[in-house]
Amino acid sequence: MSQRLDLTGIAGNDLQFSFNLTDGSSPALPLNLAGYTVTAYLKAADYTPDTLAAVYTTSDGLTVTSSADGQFTWAIPAADVPLVSAPGWLWYRIDLTANGATETAMYGALNLTAA
Repeated sequence: MSQRLDLTGIAGNDLQFSFNLTDGSSPALPLNLAGYTVTAYLKAADYTPDTLAAVYTTSDGLTVTSSADGQFTWAIPAADVPLVSAPGWLWYRIDLTANGATETAMYGALNLTAA
């Protein structure tokens, strides 16, 4: 179910992204998020430990806009998007957890450009 999707944003700005998760079938169908906990991690690189990541949940930064359609938004405050020497990048991962099992749904680079 895991899919790479690189994102682009402007360093030092508030960012917002919209996602539509699918079930990985062919043709792809929307993944119903009912029963899943959605968690996003933003970190310096893919190998950075999760304990050093900024973590977002539906209580903080993630908003499920249509559970049945697998749709949610992710709001990242400027404070979490450092003023890197743009161009630069961070790494993100979106995990889904249900019944004690966690799977990565999406991951990729967050490419940052200068303002």
